[in-house]
Amino acid sequence: MNGGIPYISWTWFNTLGACDARVRTLVHSARSRYRTDTFLMLVMHTPPQHHIVILGAGFGGLRTALELEKRRARLKDFHVTLIDKRSEHVYTPLLYEVSTGALHDNQKFCVGELCSGVAVPLEAYPQAMRSKRLTFKRGEVTGIDPKKKEVHLKDGTRISYDDLVVALGSAVSTFGIPGVNEHALFMKCLADAFRVRQRLAEFLGAYVEGKEKRVEIVVGGAGPTGTETAAELGNFFDRLVKNGIIKRKDYEIRLVEAAPDILGIYPEKFRVHARARLETIGVILMTNTKILEVKKKQVVTDKGEINADVMIWSGGIRPLDVVKTFGLALDEKGWIPVEPSVLVKGQKDIWAIGDVAAFLDPKTGKRVPALAQATTKEASVVAENVTRRLERKRPMAFHPPSHWVTAIPLGGAYGLVDFGSWSLRGRLGYFVRKAADFFYFFSILPFGQAFRMWLKGTNVYIKND
Repeated sequence: MNGGIPYISWTWFNTLGACDARVRTLVHSARSRYRTDTFLMLVMHTPPQHHIVILGAGFGGLRTALELEKRRARLKDFHVTLIDKRSEHVYTPLLYEVSTGALHDNQKFCVGELCSGVAVPLEAYPQAMRSKRLTFKRGEVTGIDPKKKEVHLKDGTRISYDDLVVALGSAVSTFGIPGVNEHALFMKCLADAFRVRQRLAEFLGAYVEGKEKRVEIVVGGAGPTGTETAAELGNFFDRLVKNGIIKRKDYEIRLVEAAPDILGIYPEKFRVHARARLETIGVILMTNTKILEVKKKQVVTDKGEINADVMIWSGGIRPLDVVKTFGLALDEKGWIPVEPSVLVKGQKDIWAIGDVAAFLDPKTGKRVPALAQATTKEASVVAENVTRRLERKRPMAFHPPSHWVTAIPLGGAYGLVDFGSWSLRGRLGYFVRKAADFFYFFSILPFGQAFRMWLKGTNVYIKND
């Protein structure tokens, strides 16, 4: 049924002559109820495509679209609409490279070249993938109506769906600390990386001109993002010292963490190597230190005040405010709880993956960490389960691995790779991380385009290393 009107094919209509007169009477009655042109349109109408709408074109959203495309032979008649408020898909693990990329060589380095290694234009993405089943729609989501099965956009557009995938990600959490939003810089999106870059360029320019005598930088939060950023800055300024641009006594980089140690989710041996590397490149570690307030050029902690010409915040994540308007069940922290199939609890056709979803590992009872690789695995499960639902098959469950293999770059040609029972460090770890970057691009682009994107970025960012 479609809107209460049955689908009637021409073949069925032409066989009416052989049918009972009562059936012919029903058809004539239908024709009298609707205008003749409307009736002809109905009988010639083909069944509608199954419409899958994906909110967010980050790691989860883009991968879900690609996984659905892989299942086109099973899904048959379907279409995917990918919605995002930004015009590009950004490989966020390399944002720290954009913030300092070739800055010591040329402060006016081409923005396009800096973006080329991290950003995929979404408008041209369906054509790049040669997909006729994928459409990108740029727009900001303001709400959804689960009863009417509609997505509402800021411009007033309403988009109907048969299946909805929520992959909107998260927002930066400031934990209510005064002054963070006003005075700190984030590292969440491409624009954030360029703001950090601009601030660094301003202070370095002022230093060279003699207007600034000292540059002091504070990074708040020593998770993977904060640690990578601090390490990149440490390596960057170390190169400036070697090139005679700045004196070592004229800059200071501090990594501030409220917990007892940096990279708290990693094994002790891994953290030992990370601490040693940071100290080698001049990063001052301040653990067991809580940030109480951020002021202009100053950070107030429970251990005193710190000067900060540049304050970069990477303290954590929180749910997006818009999620509260969706009418979906939320947990105590505001995340969307999901079933083992990643179906939103209490829903039959809405799925949630990535940061926005609260998926509890059945083995540990803990929430799956906010990692890109976890999100992409959830995306595969969603695509398979949407397909199985249309095939009237039982859904599969997502089984997170007991350990997530992660690679963290720590400035220059140095990286740490955590395999769980063992790890790699140094130049070999760096090459593993570079390979991981390439394989990600290859997973979302044809090989040639993936290689060109990886190579363009490498040619720019290697100047930092």
